[in-house]
Amino acid sequence: MRVLDSIIKKARKNPKNIVFPEALDERILKASEIILKKGIARVVLLGNVKKVLEKIDELKLDLKGVEIIDHLKSEKFNLYAERLFELRKHKGISLDDAKKTLKNELYFGTMMLYNNDADGLVCGASHTTADTIRAAFKIIKTKKDVKKVSGAMLMIKDEKVLLFADCAVIPNPSPEELAEIARLSIGTFEALFNKKAKAGMLSYSTTGSGNGEDVERVRDAVKIARKSGLNVVGEIQADAALIENVCEIKCPQINCREKINVLVFPNLNSGNISYKLVERLGNVRAIGPILQGLKKPMNDLSRGCSVRDIVDLTAITVVQAQNIKK
Repeated sequence: MRVLDSIIKKARKNPKNIVFPEALDERILKASEIILKKGIARVVLLGNVKKVLEKIDELKLDLKGVEIIDHLKSEKFNLYAERLFELRKHKGISLDDAKKTLKNELYFGTMMLYNNDADGLVCGASHTTADTIRAAFKIIKTKKDVKKVSGAMLMIKDEKVLLFADCAVIPNPSPEELAEIARLSIGTFEALFNKKAKAGMLSYSTTGSGNGEDVERVRDAVKIARKSGLNVVGEIQADAALIENVCEIKCPQINCREKINVLVFPNLNSGNISYKLVERLGNVRAIGPILQGLKKPMNDLSRGCSVRDIVDLTAITVVQAQNIKK
């Protein structure tokens, strides 16, 4: 059984409306066929209906049950424009500016999510991570108890899964931000897999073996996280975090038998570089970034994503939507 089968099973119990702004991307359409056949989600595609149908026909896909919305002709276009104007007028945008913005499928889809006309959004097959995050920040925004959104990657090898964060959003997190990344990442892991998460706060030092400003920042983050009752270890080097006998040599004072399944990186450079190296050199599947801390689930794909990645991230988005408190 694949690691992600349990998430797909959860998604199928209560499928949600997931909107895809990149309807003409071949991978999105092929993934939509699988998503519909497996009952993972109700698929909403945005774009010119004629062009989308022609593409579906060209690919010989069976997308029975799909909903295709031409955002430019939607009866809700003006309503969304007015609401976007109200949301952003303090930034100096006009109603005309809002209408121009909504001609972009990503922003129209984000307004669908904001307006409760969709439960989640998956994007990034052709948009950059910055595009997706920008739309999320402008419209969806963060939960009340979250100061900054972060991006987590699920790293899967055979039956083993780790969560890496932050790999997408915060360049140089403060101790408070690192502690929040740990809190959100632990929450993401536990919600997806129904098992206890333990986070390793990574550094080039293990519990005092090194010193410096970067180490102190991680050390402070560990103190803040522990005050909140989080199950975190650190500061800790990557080998000690992952290999039990190395852990026992470098930090025998911690419970090395309790496996670390969440790795919190000290900055965006290390997080992003590490996940890409592990993915490419270790033949490890990387799914995400899963955006953590938003009021509603809106997730980003890598532009190099596969059909399988899209299906799996959609299932994750459905499970996130199931956990939203109304």
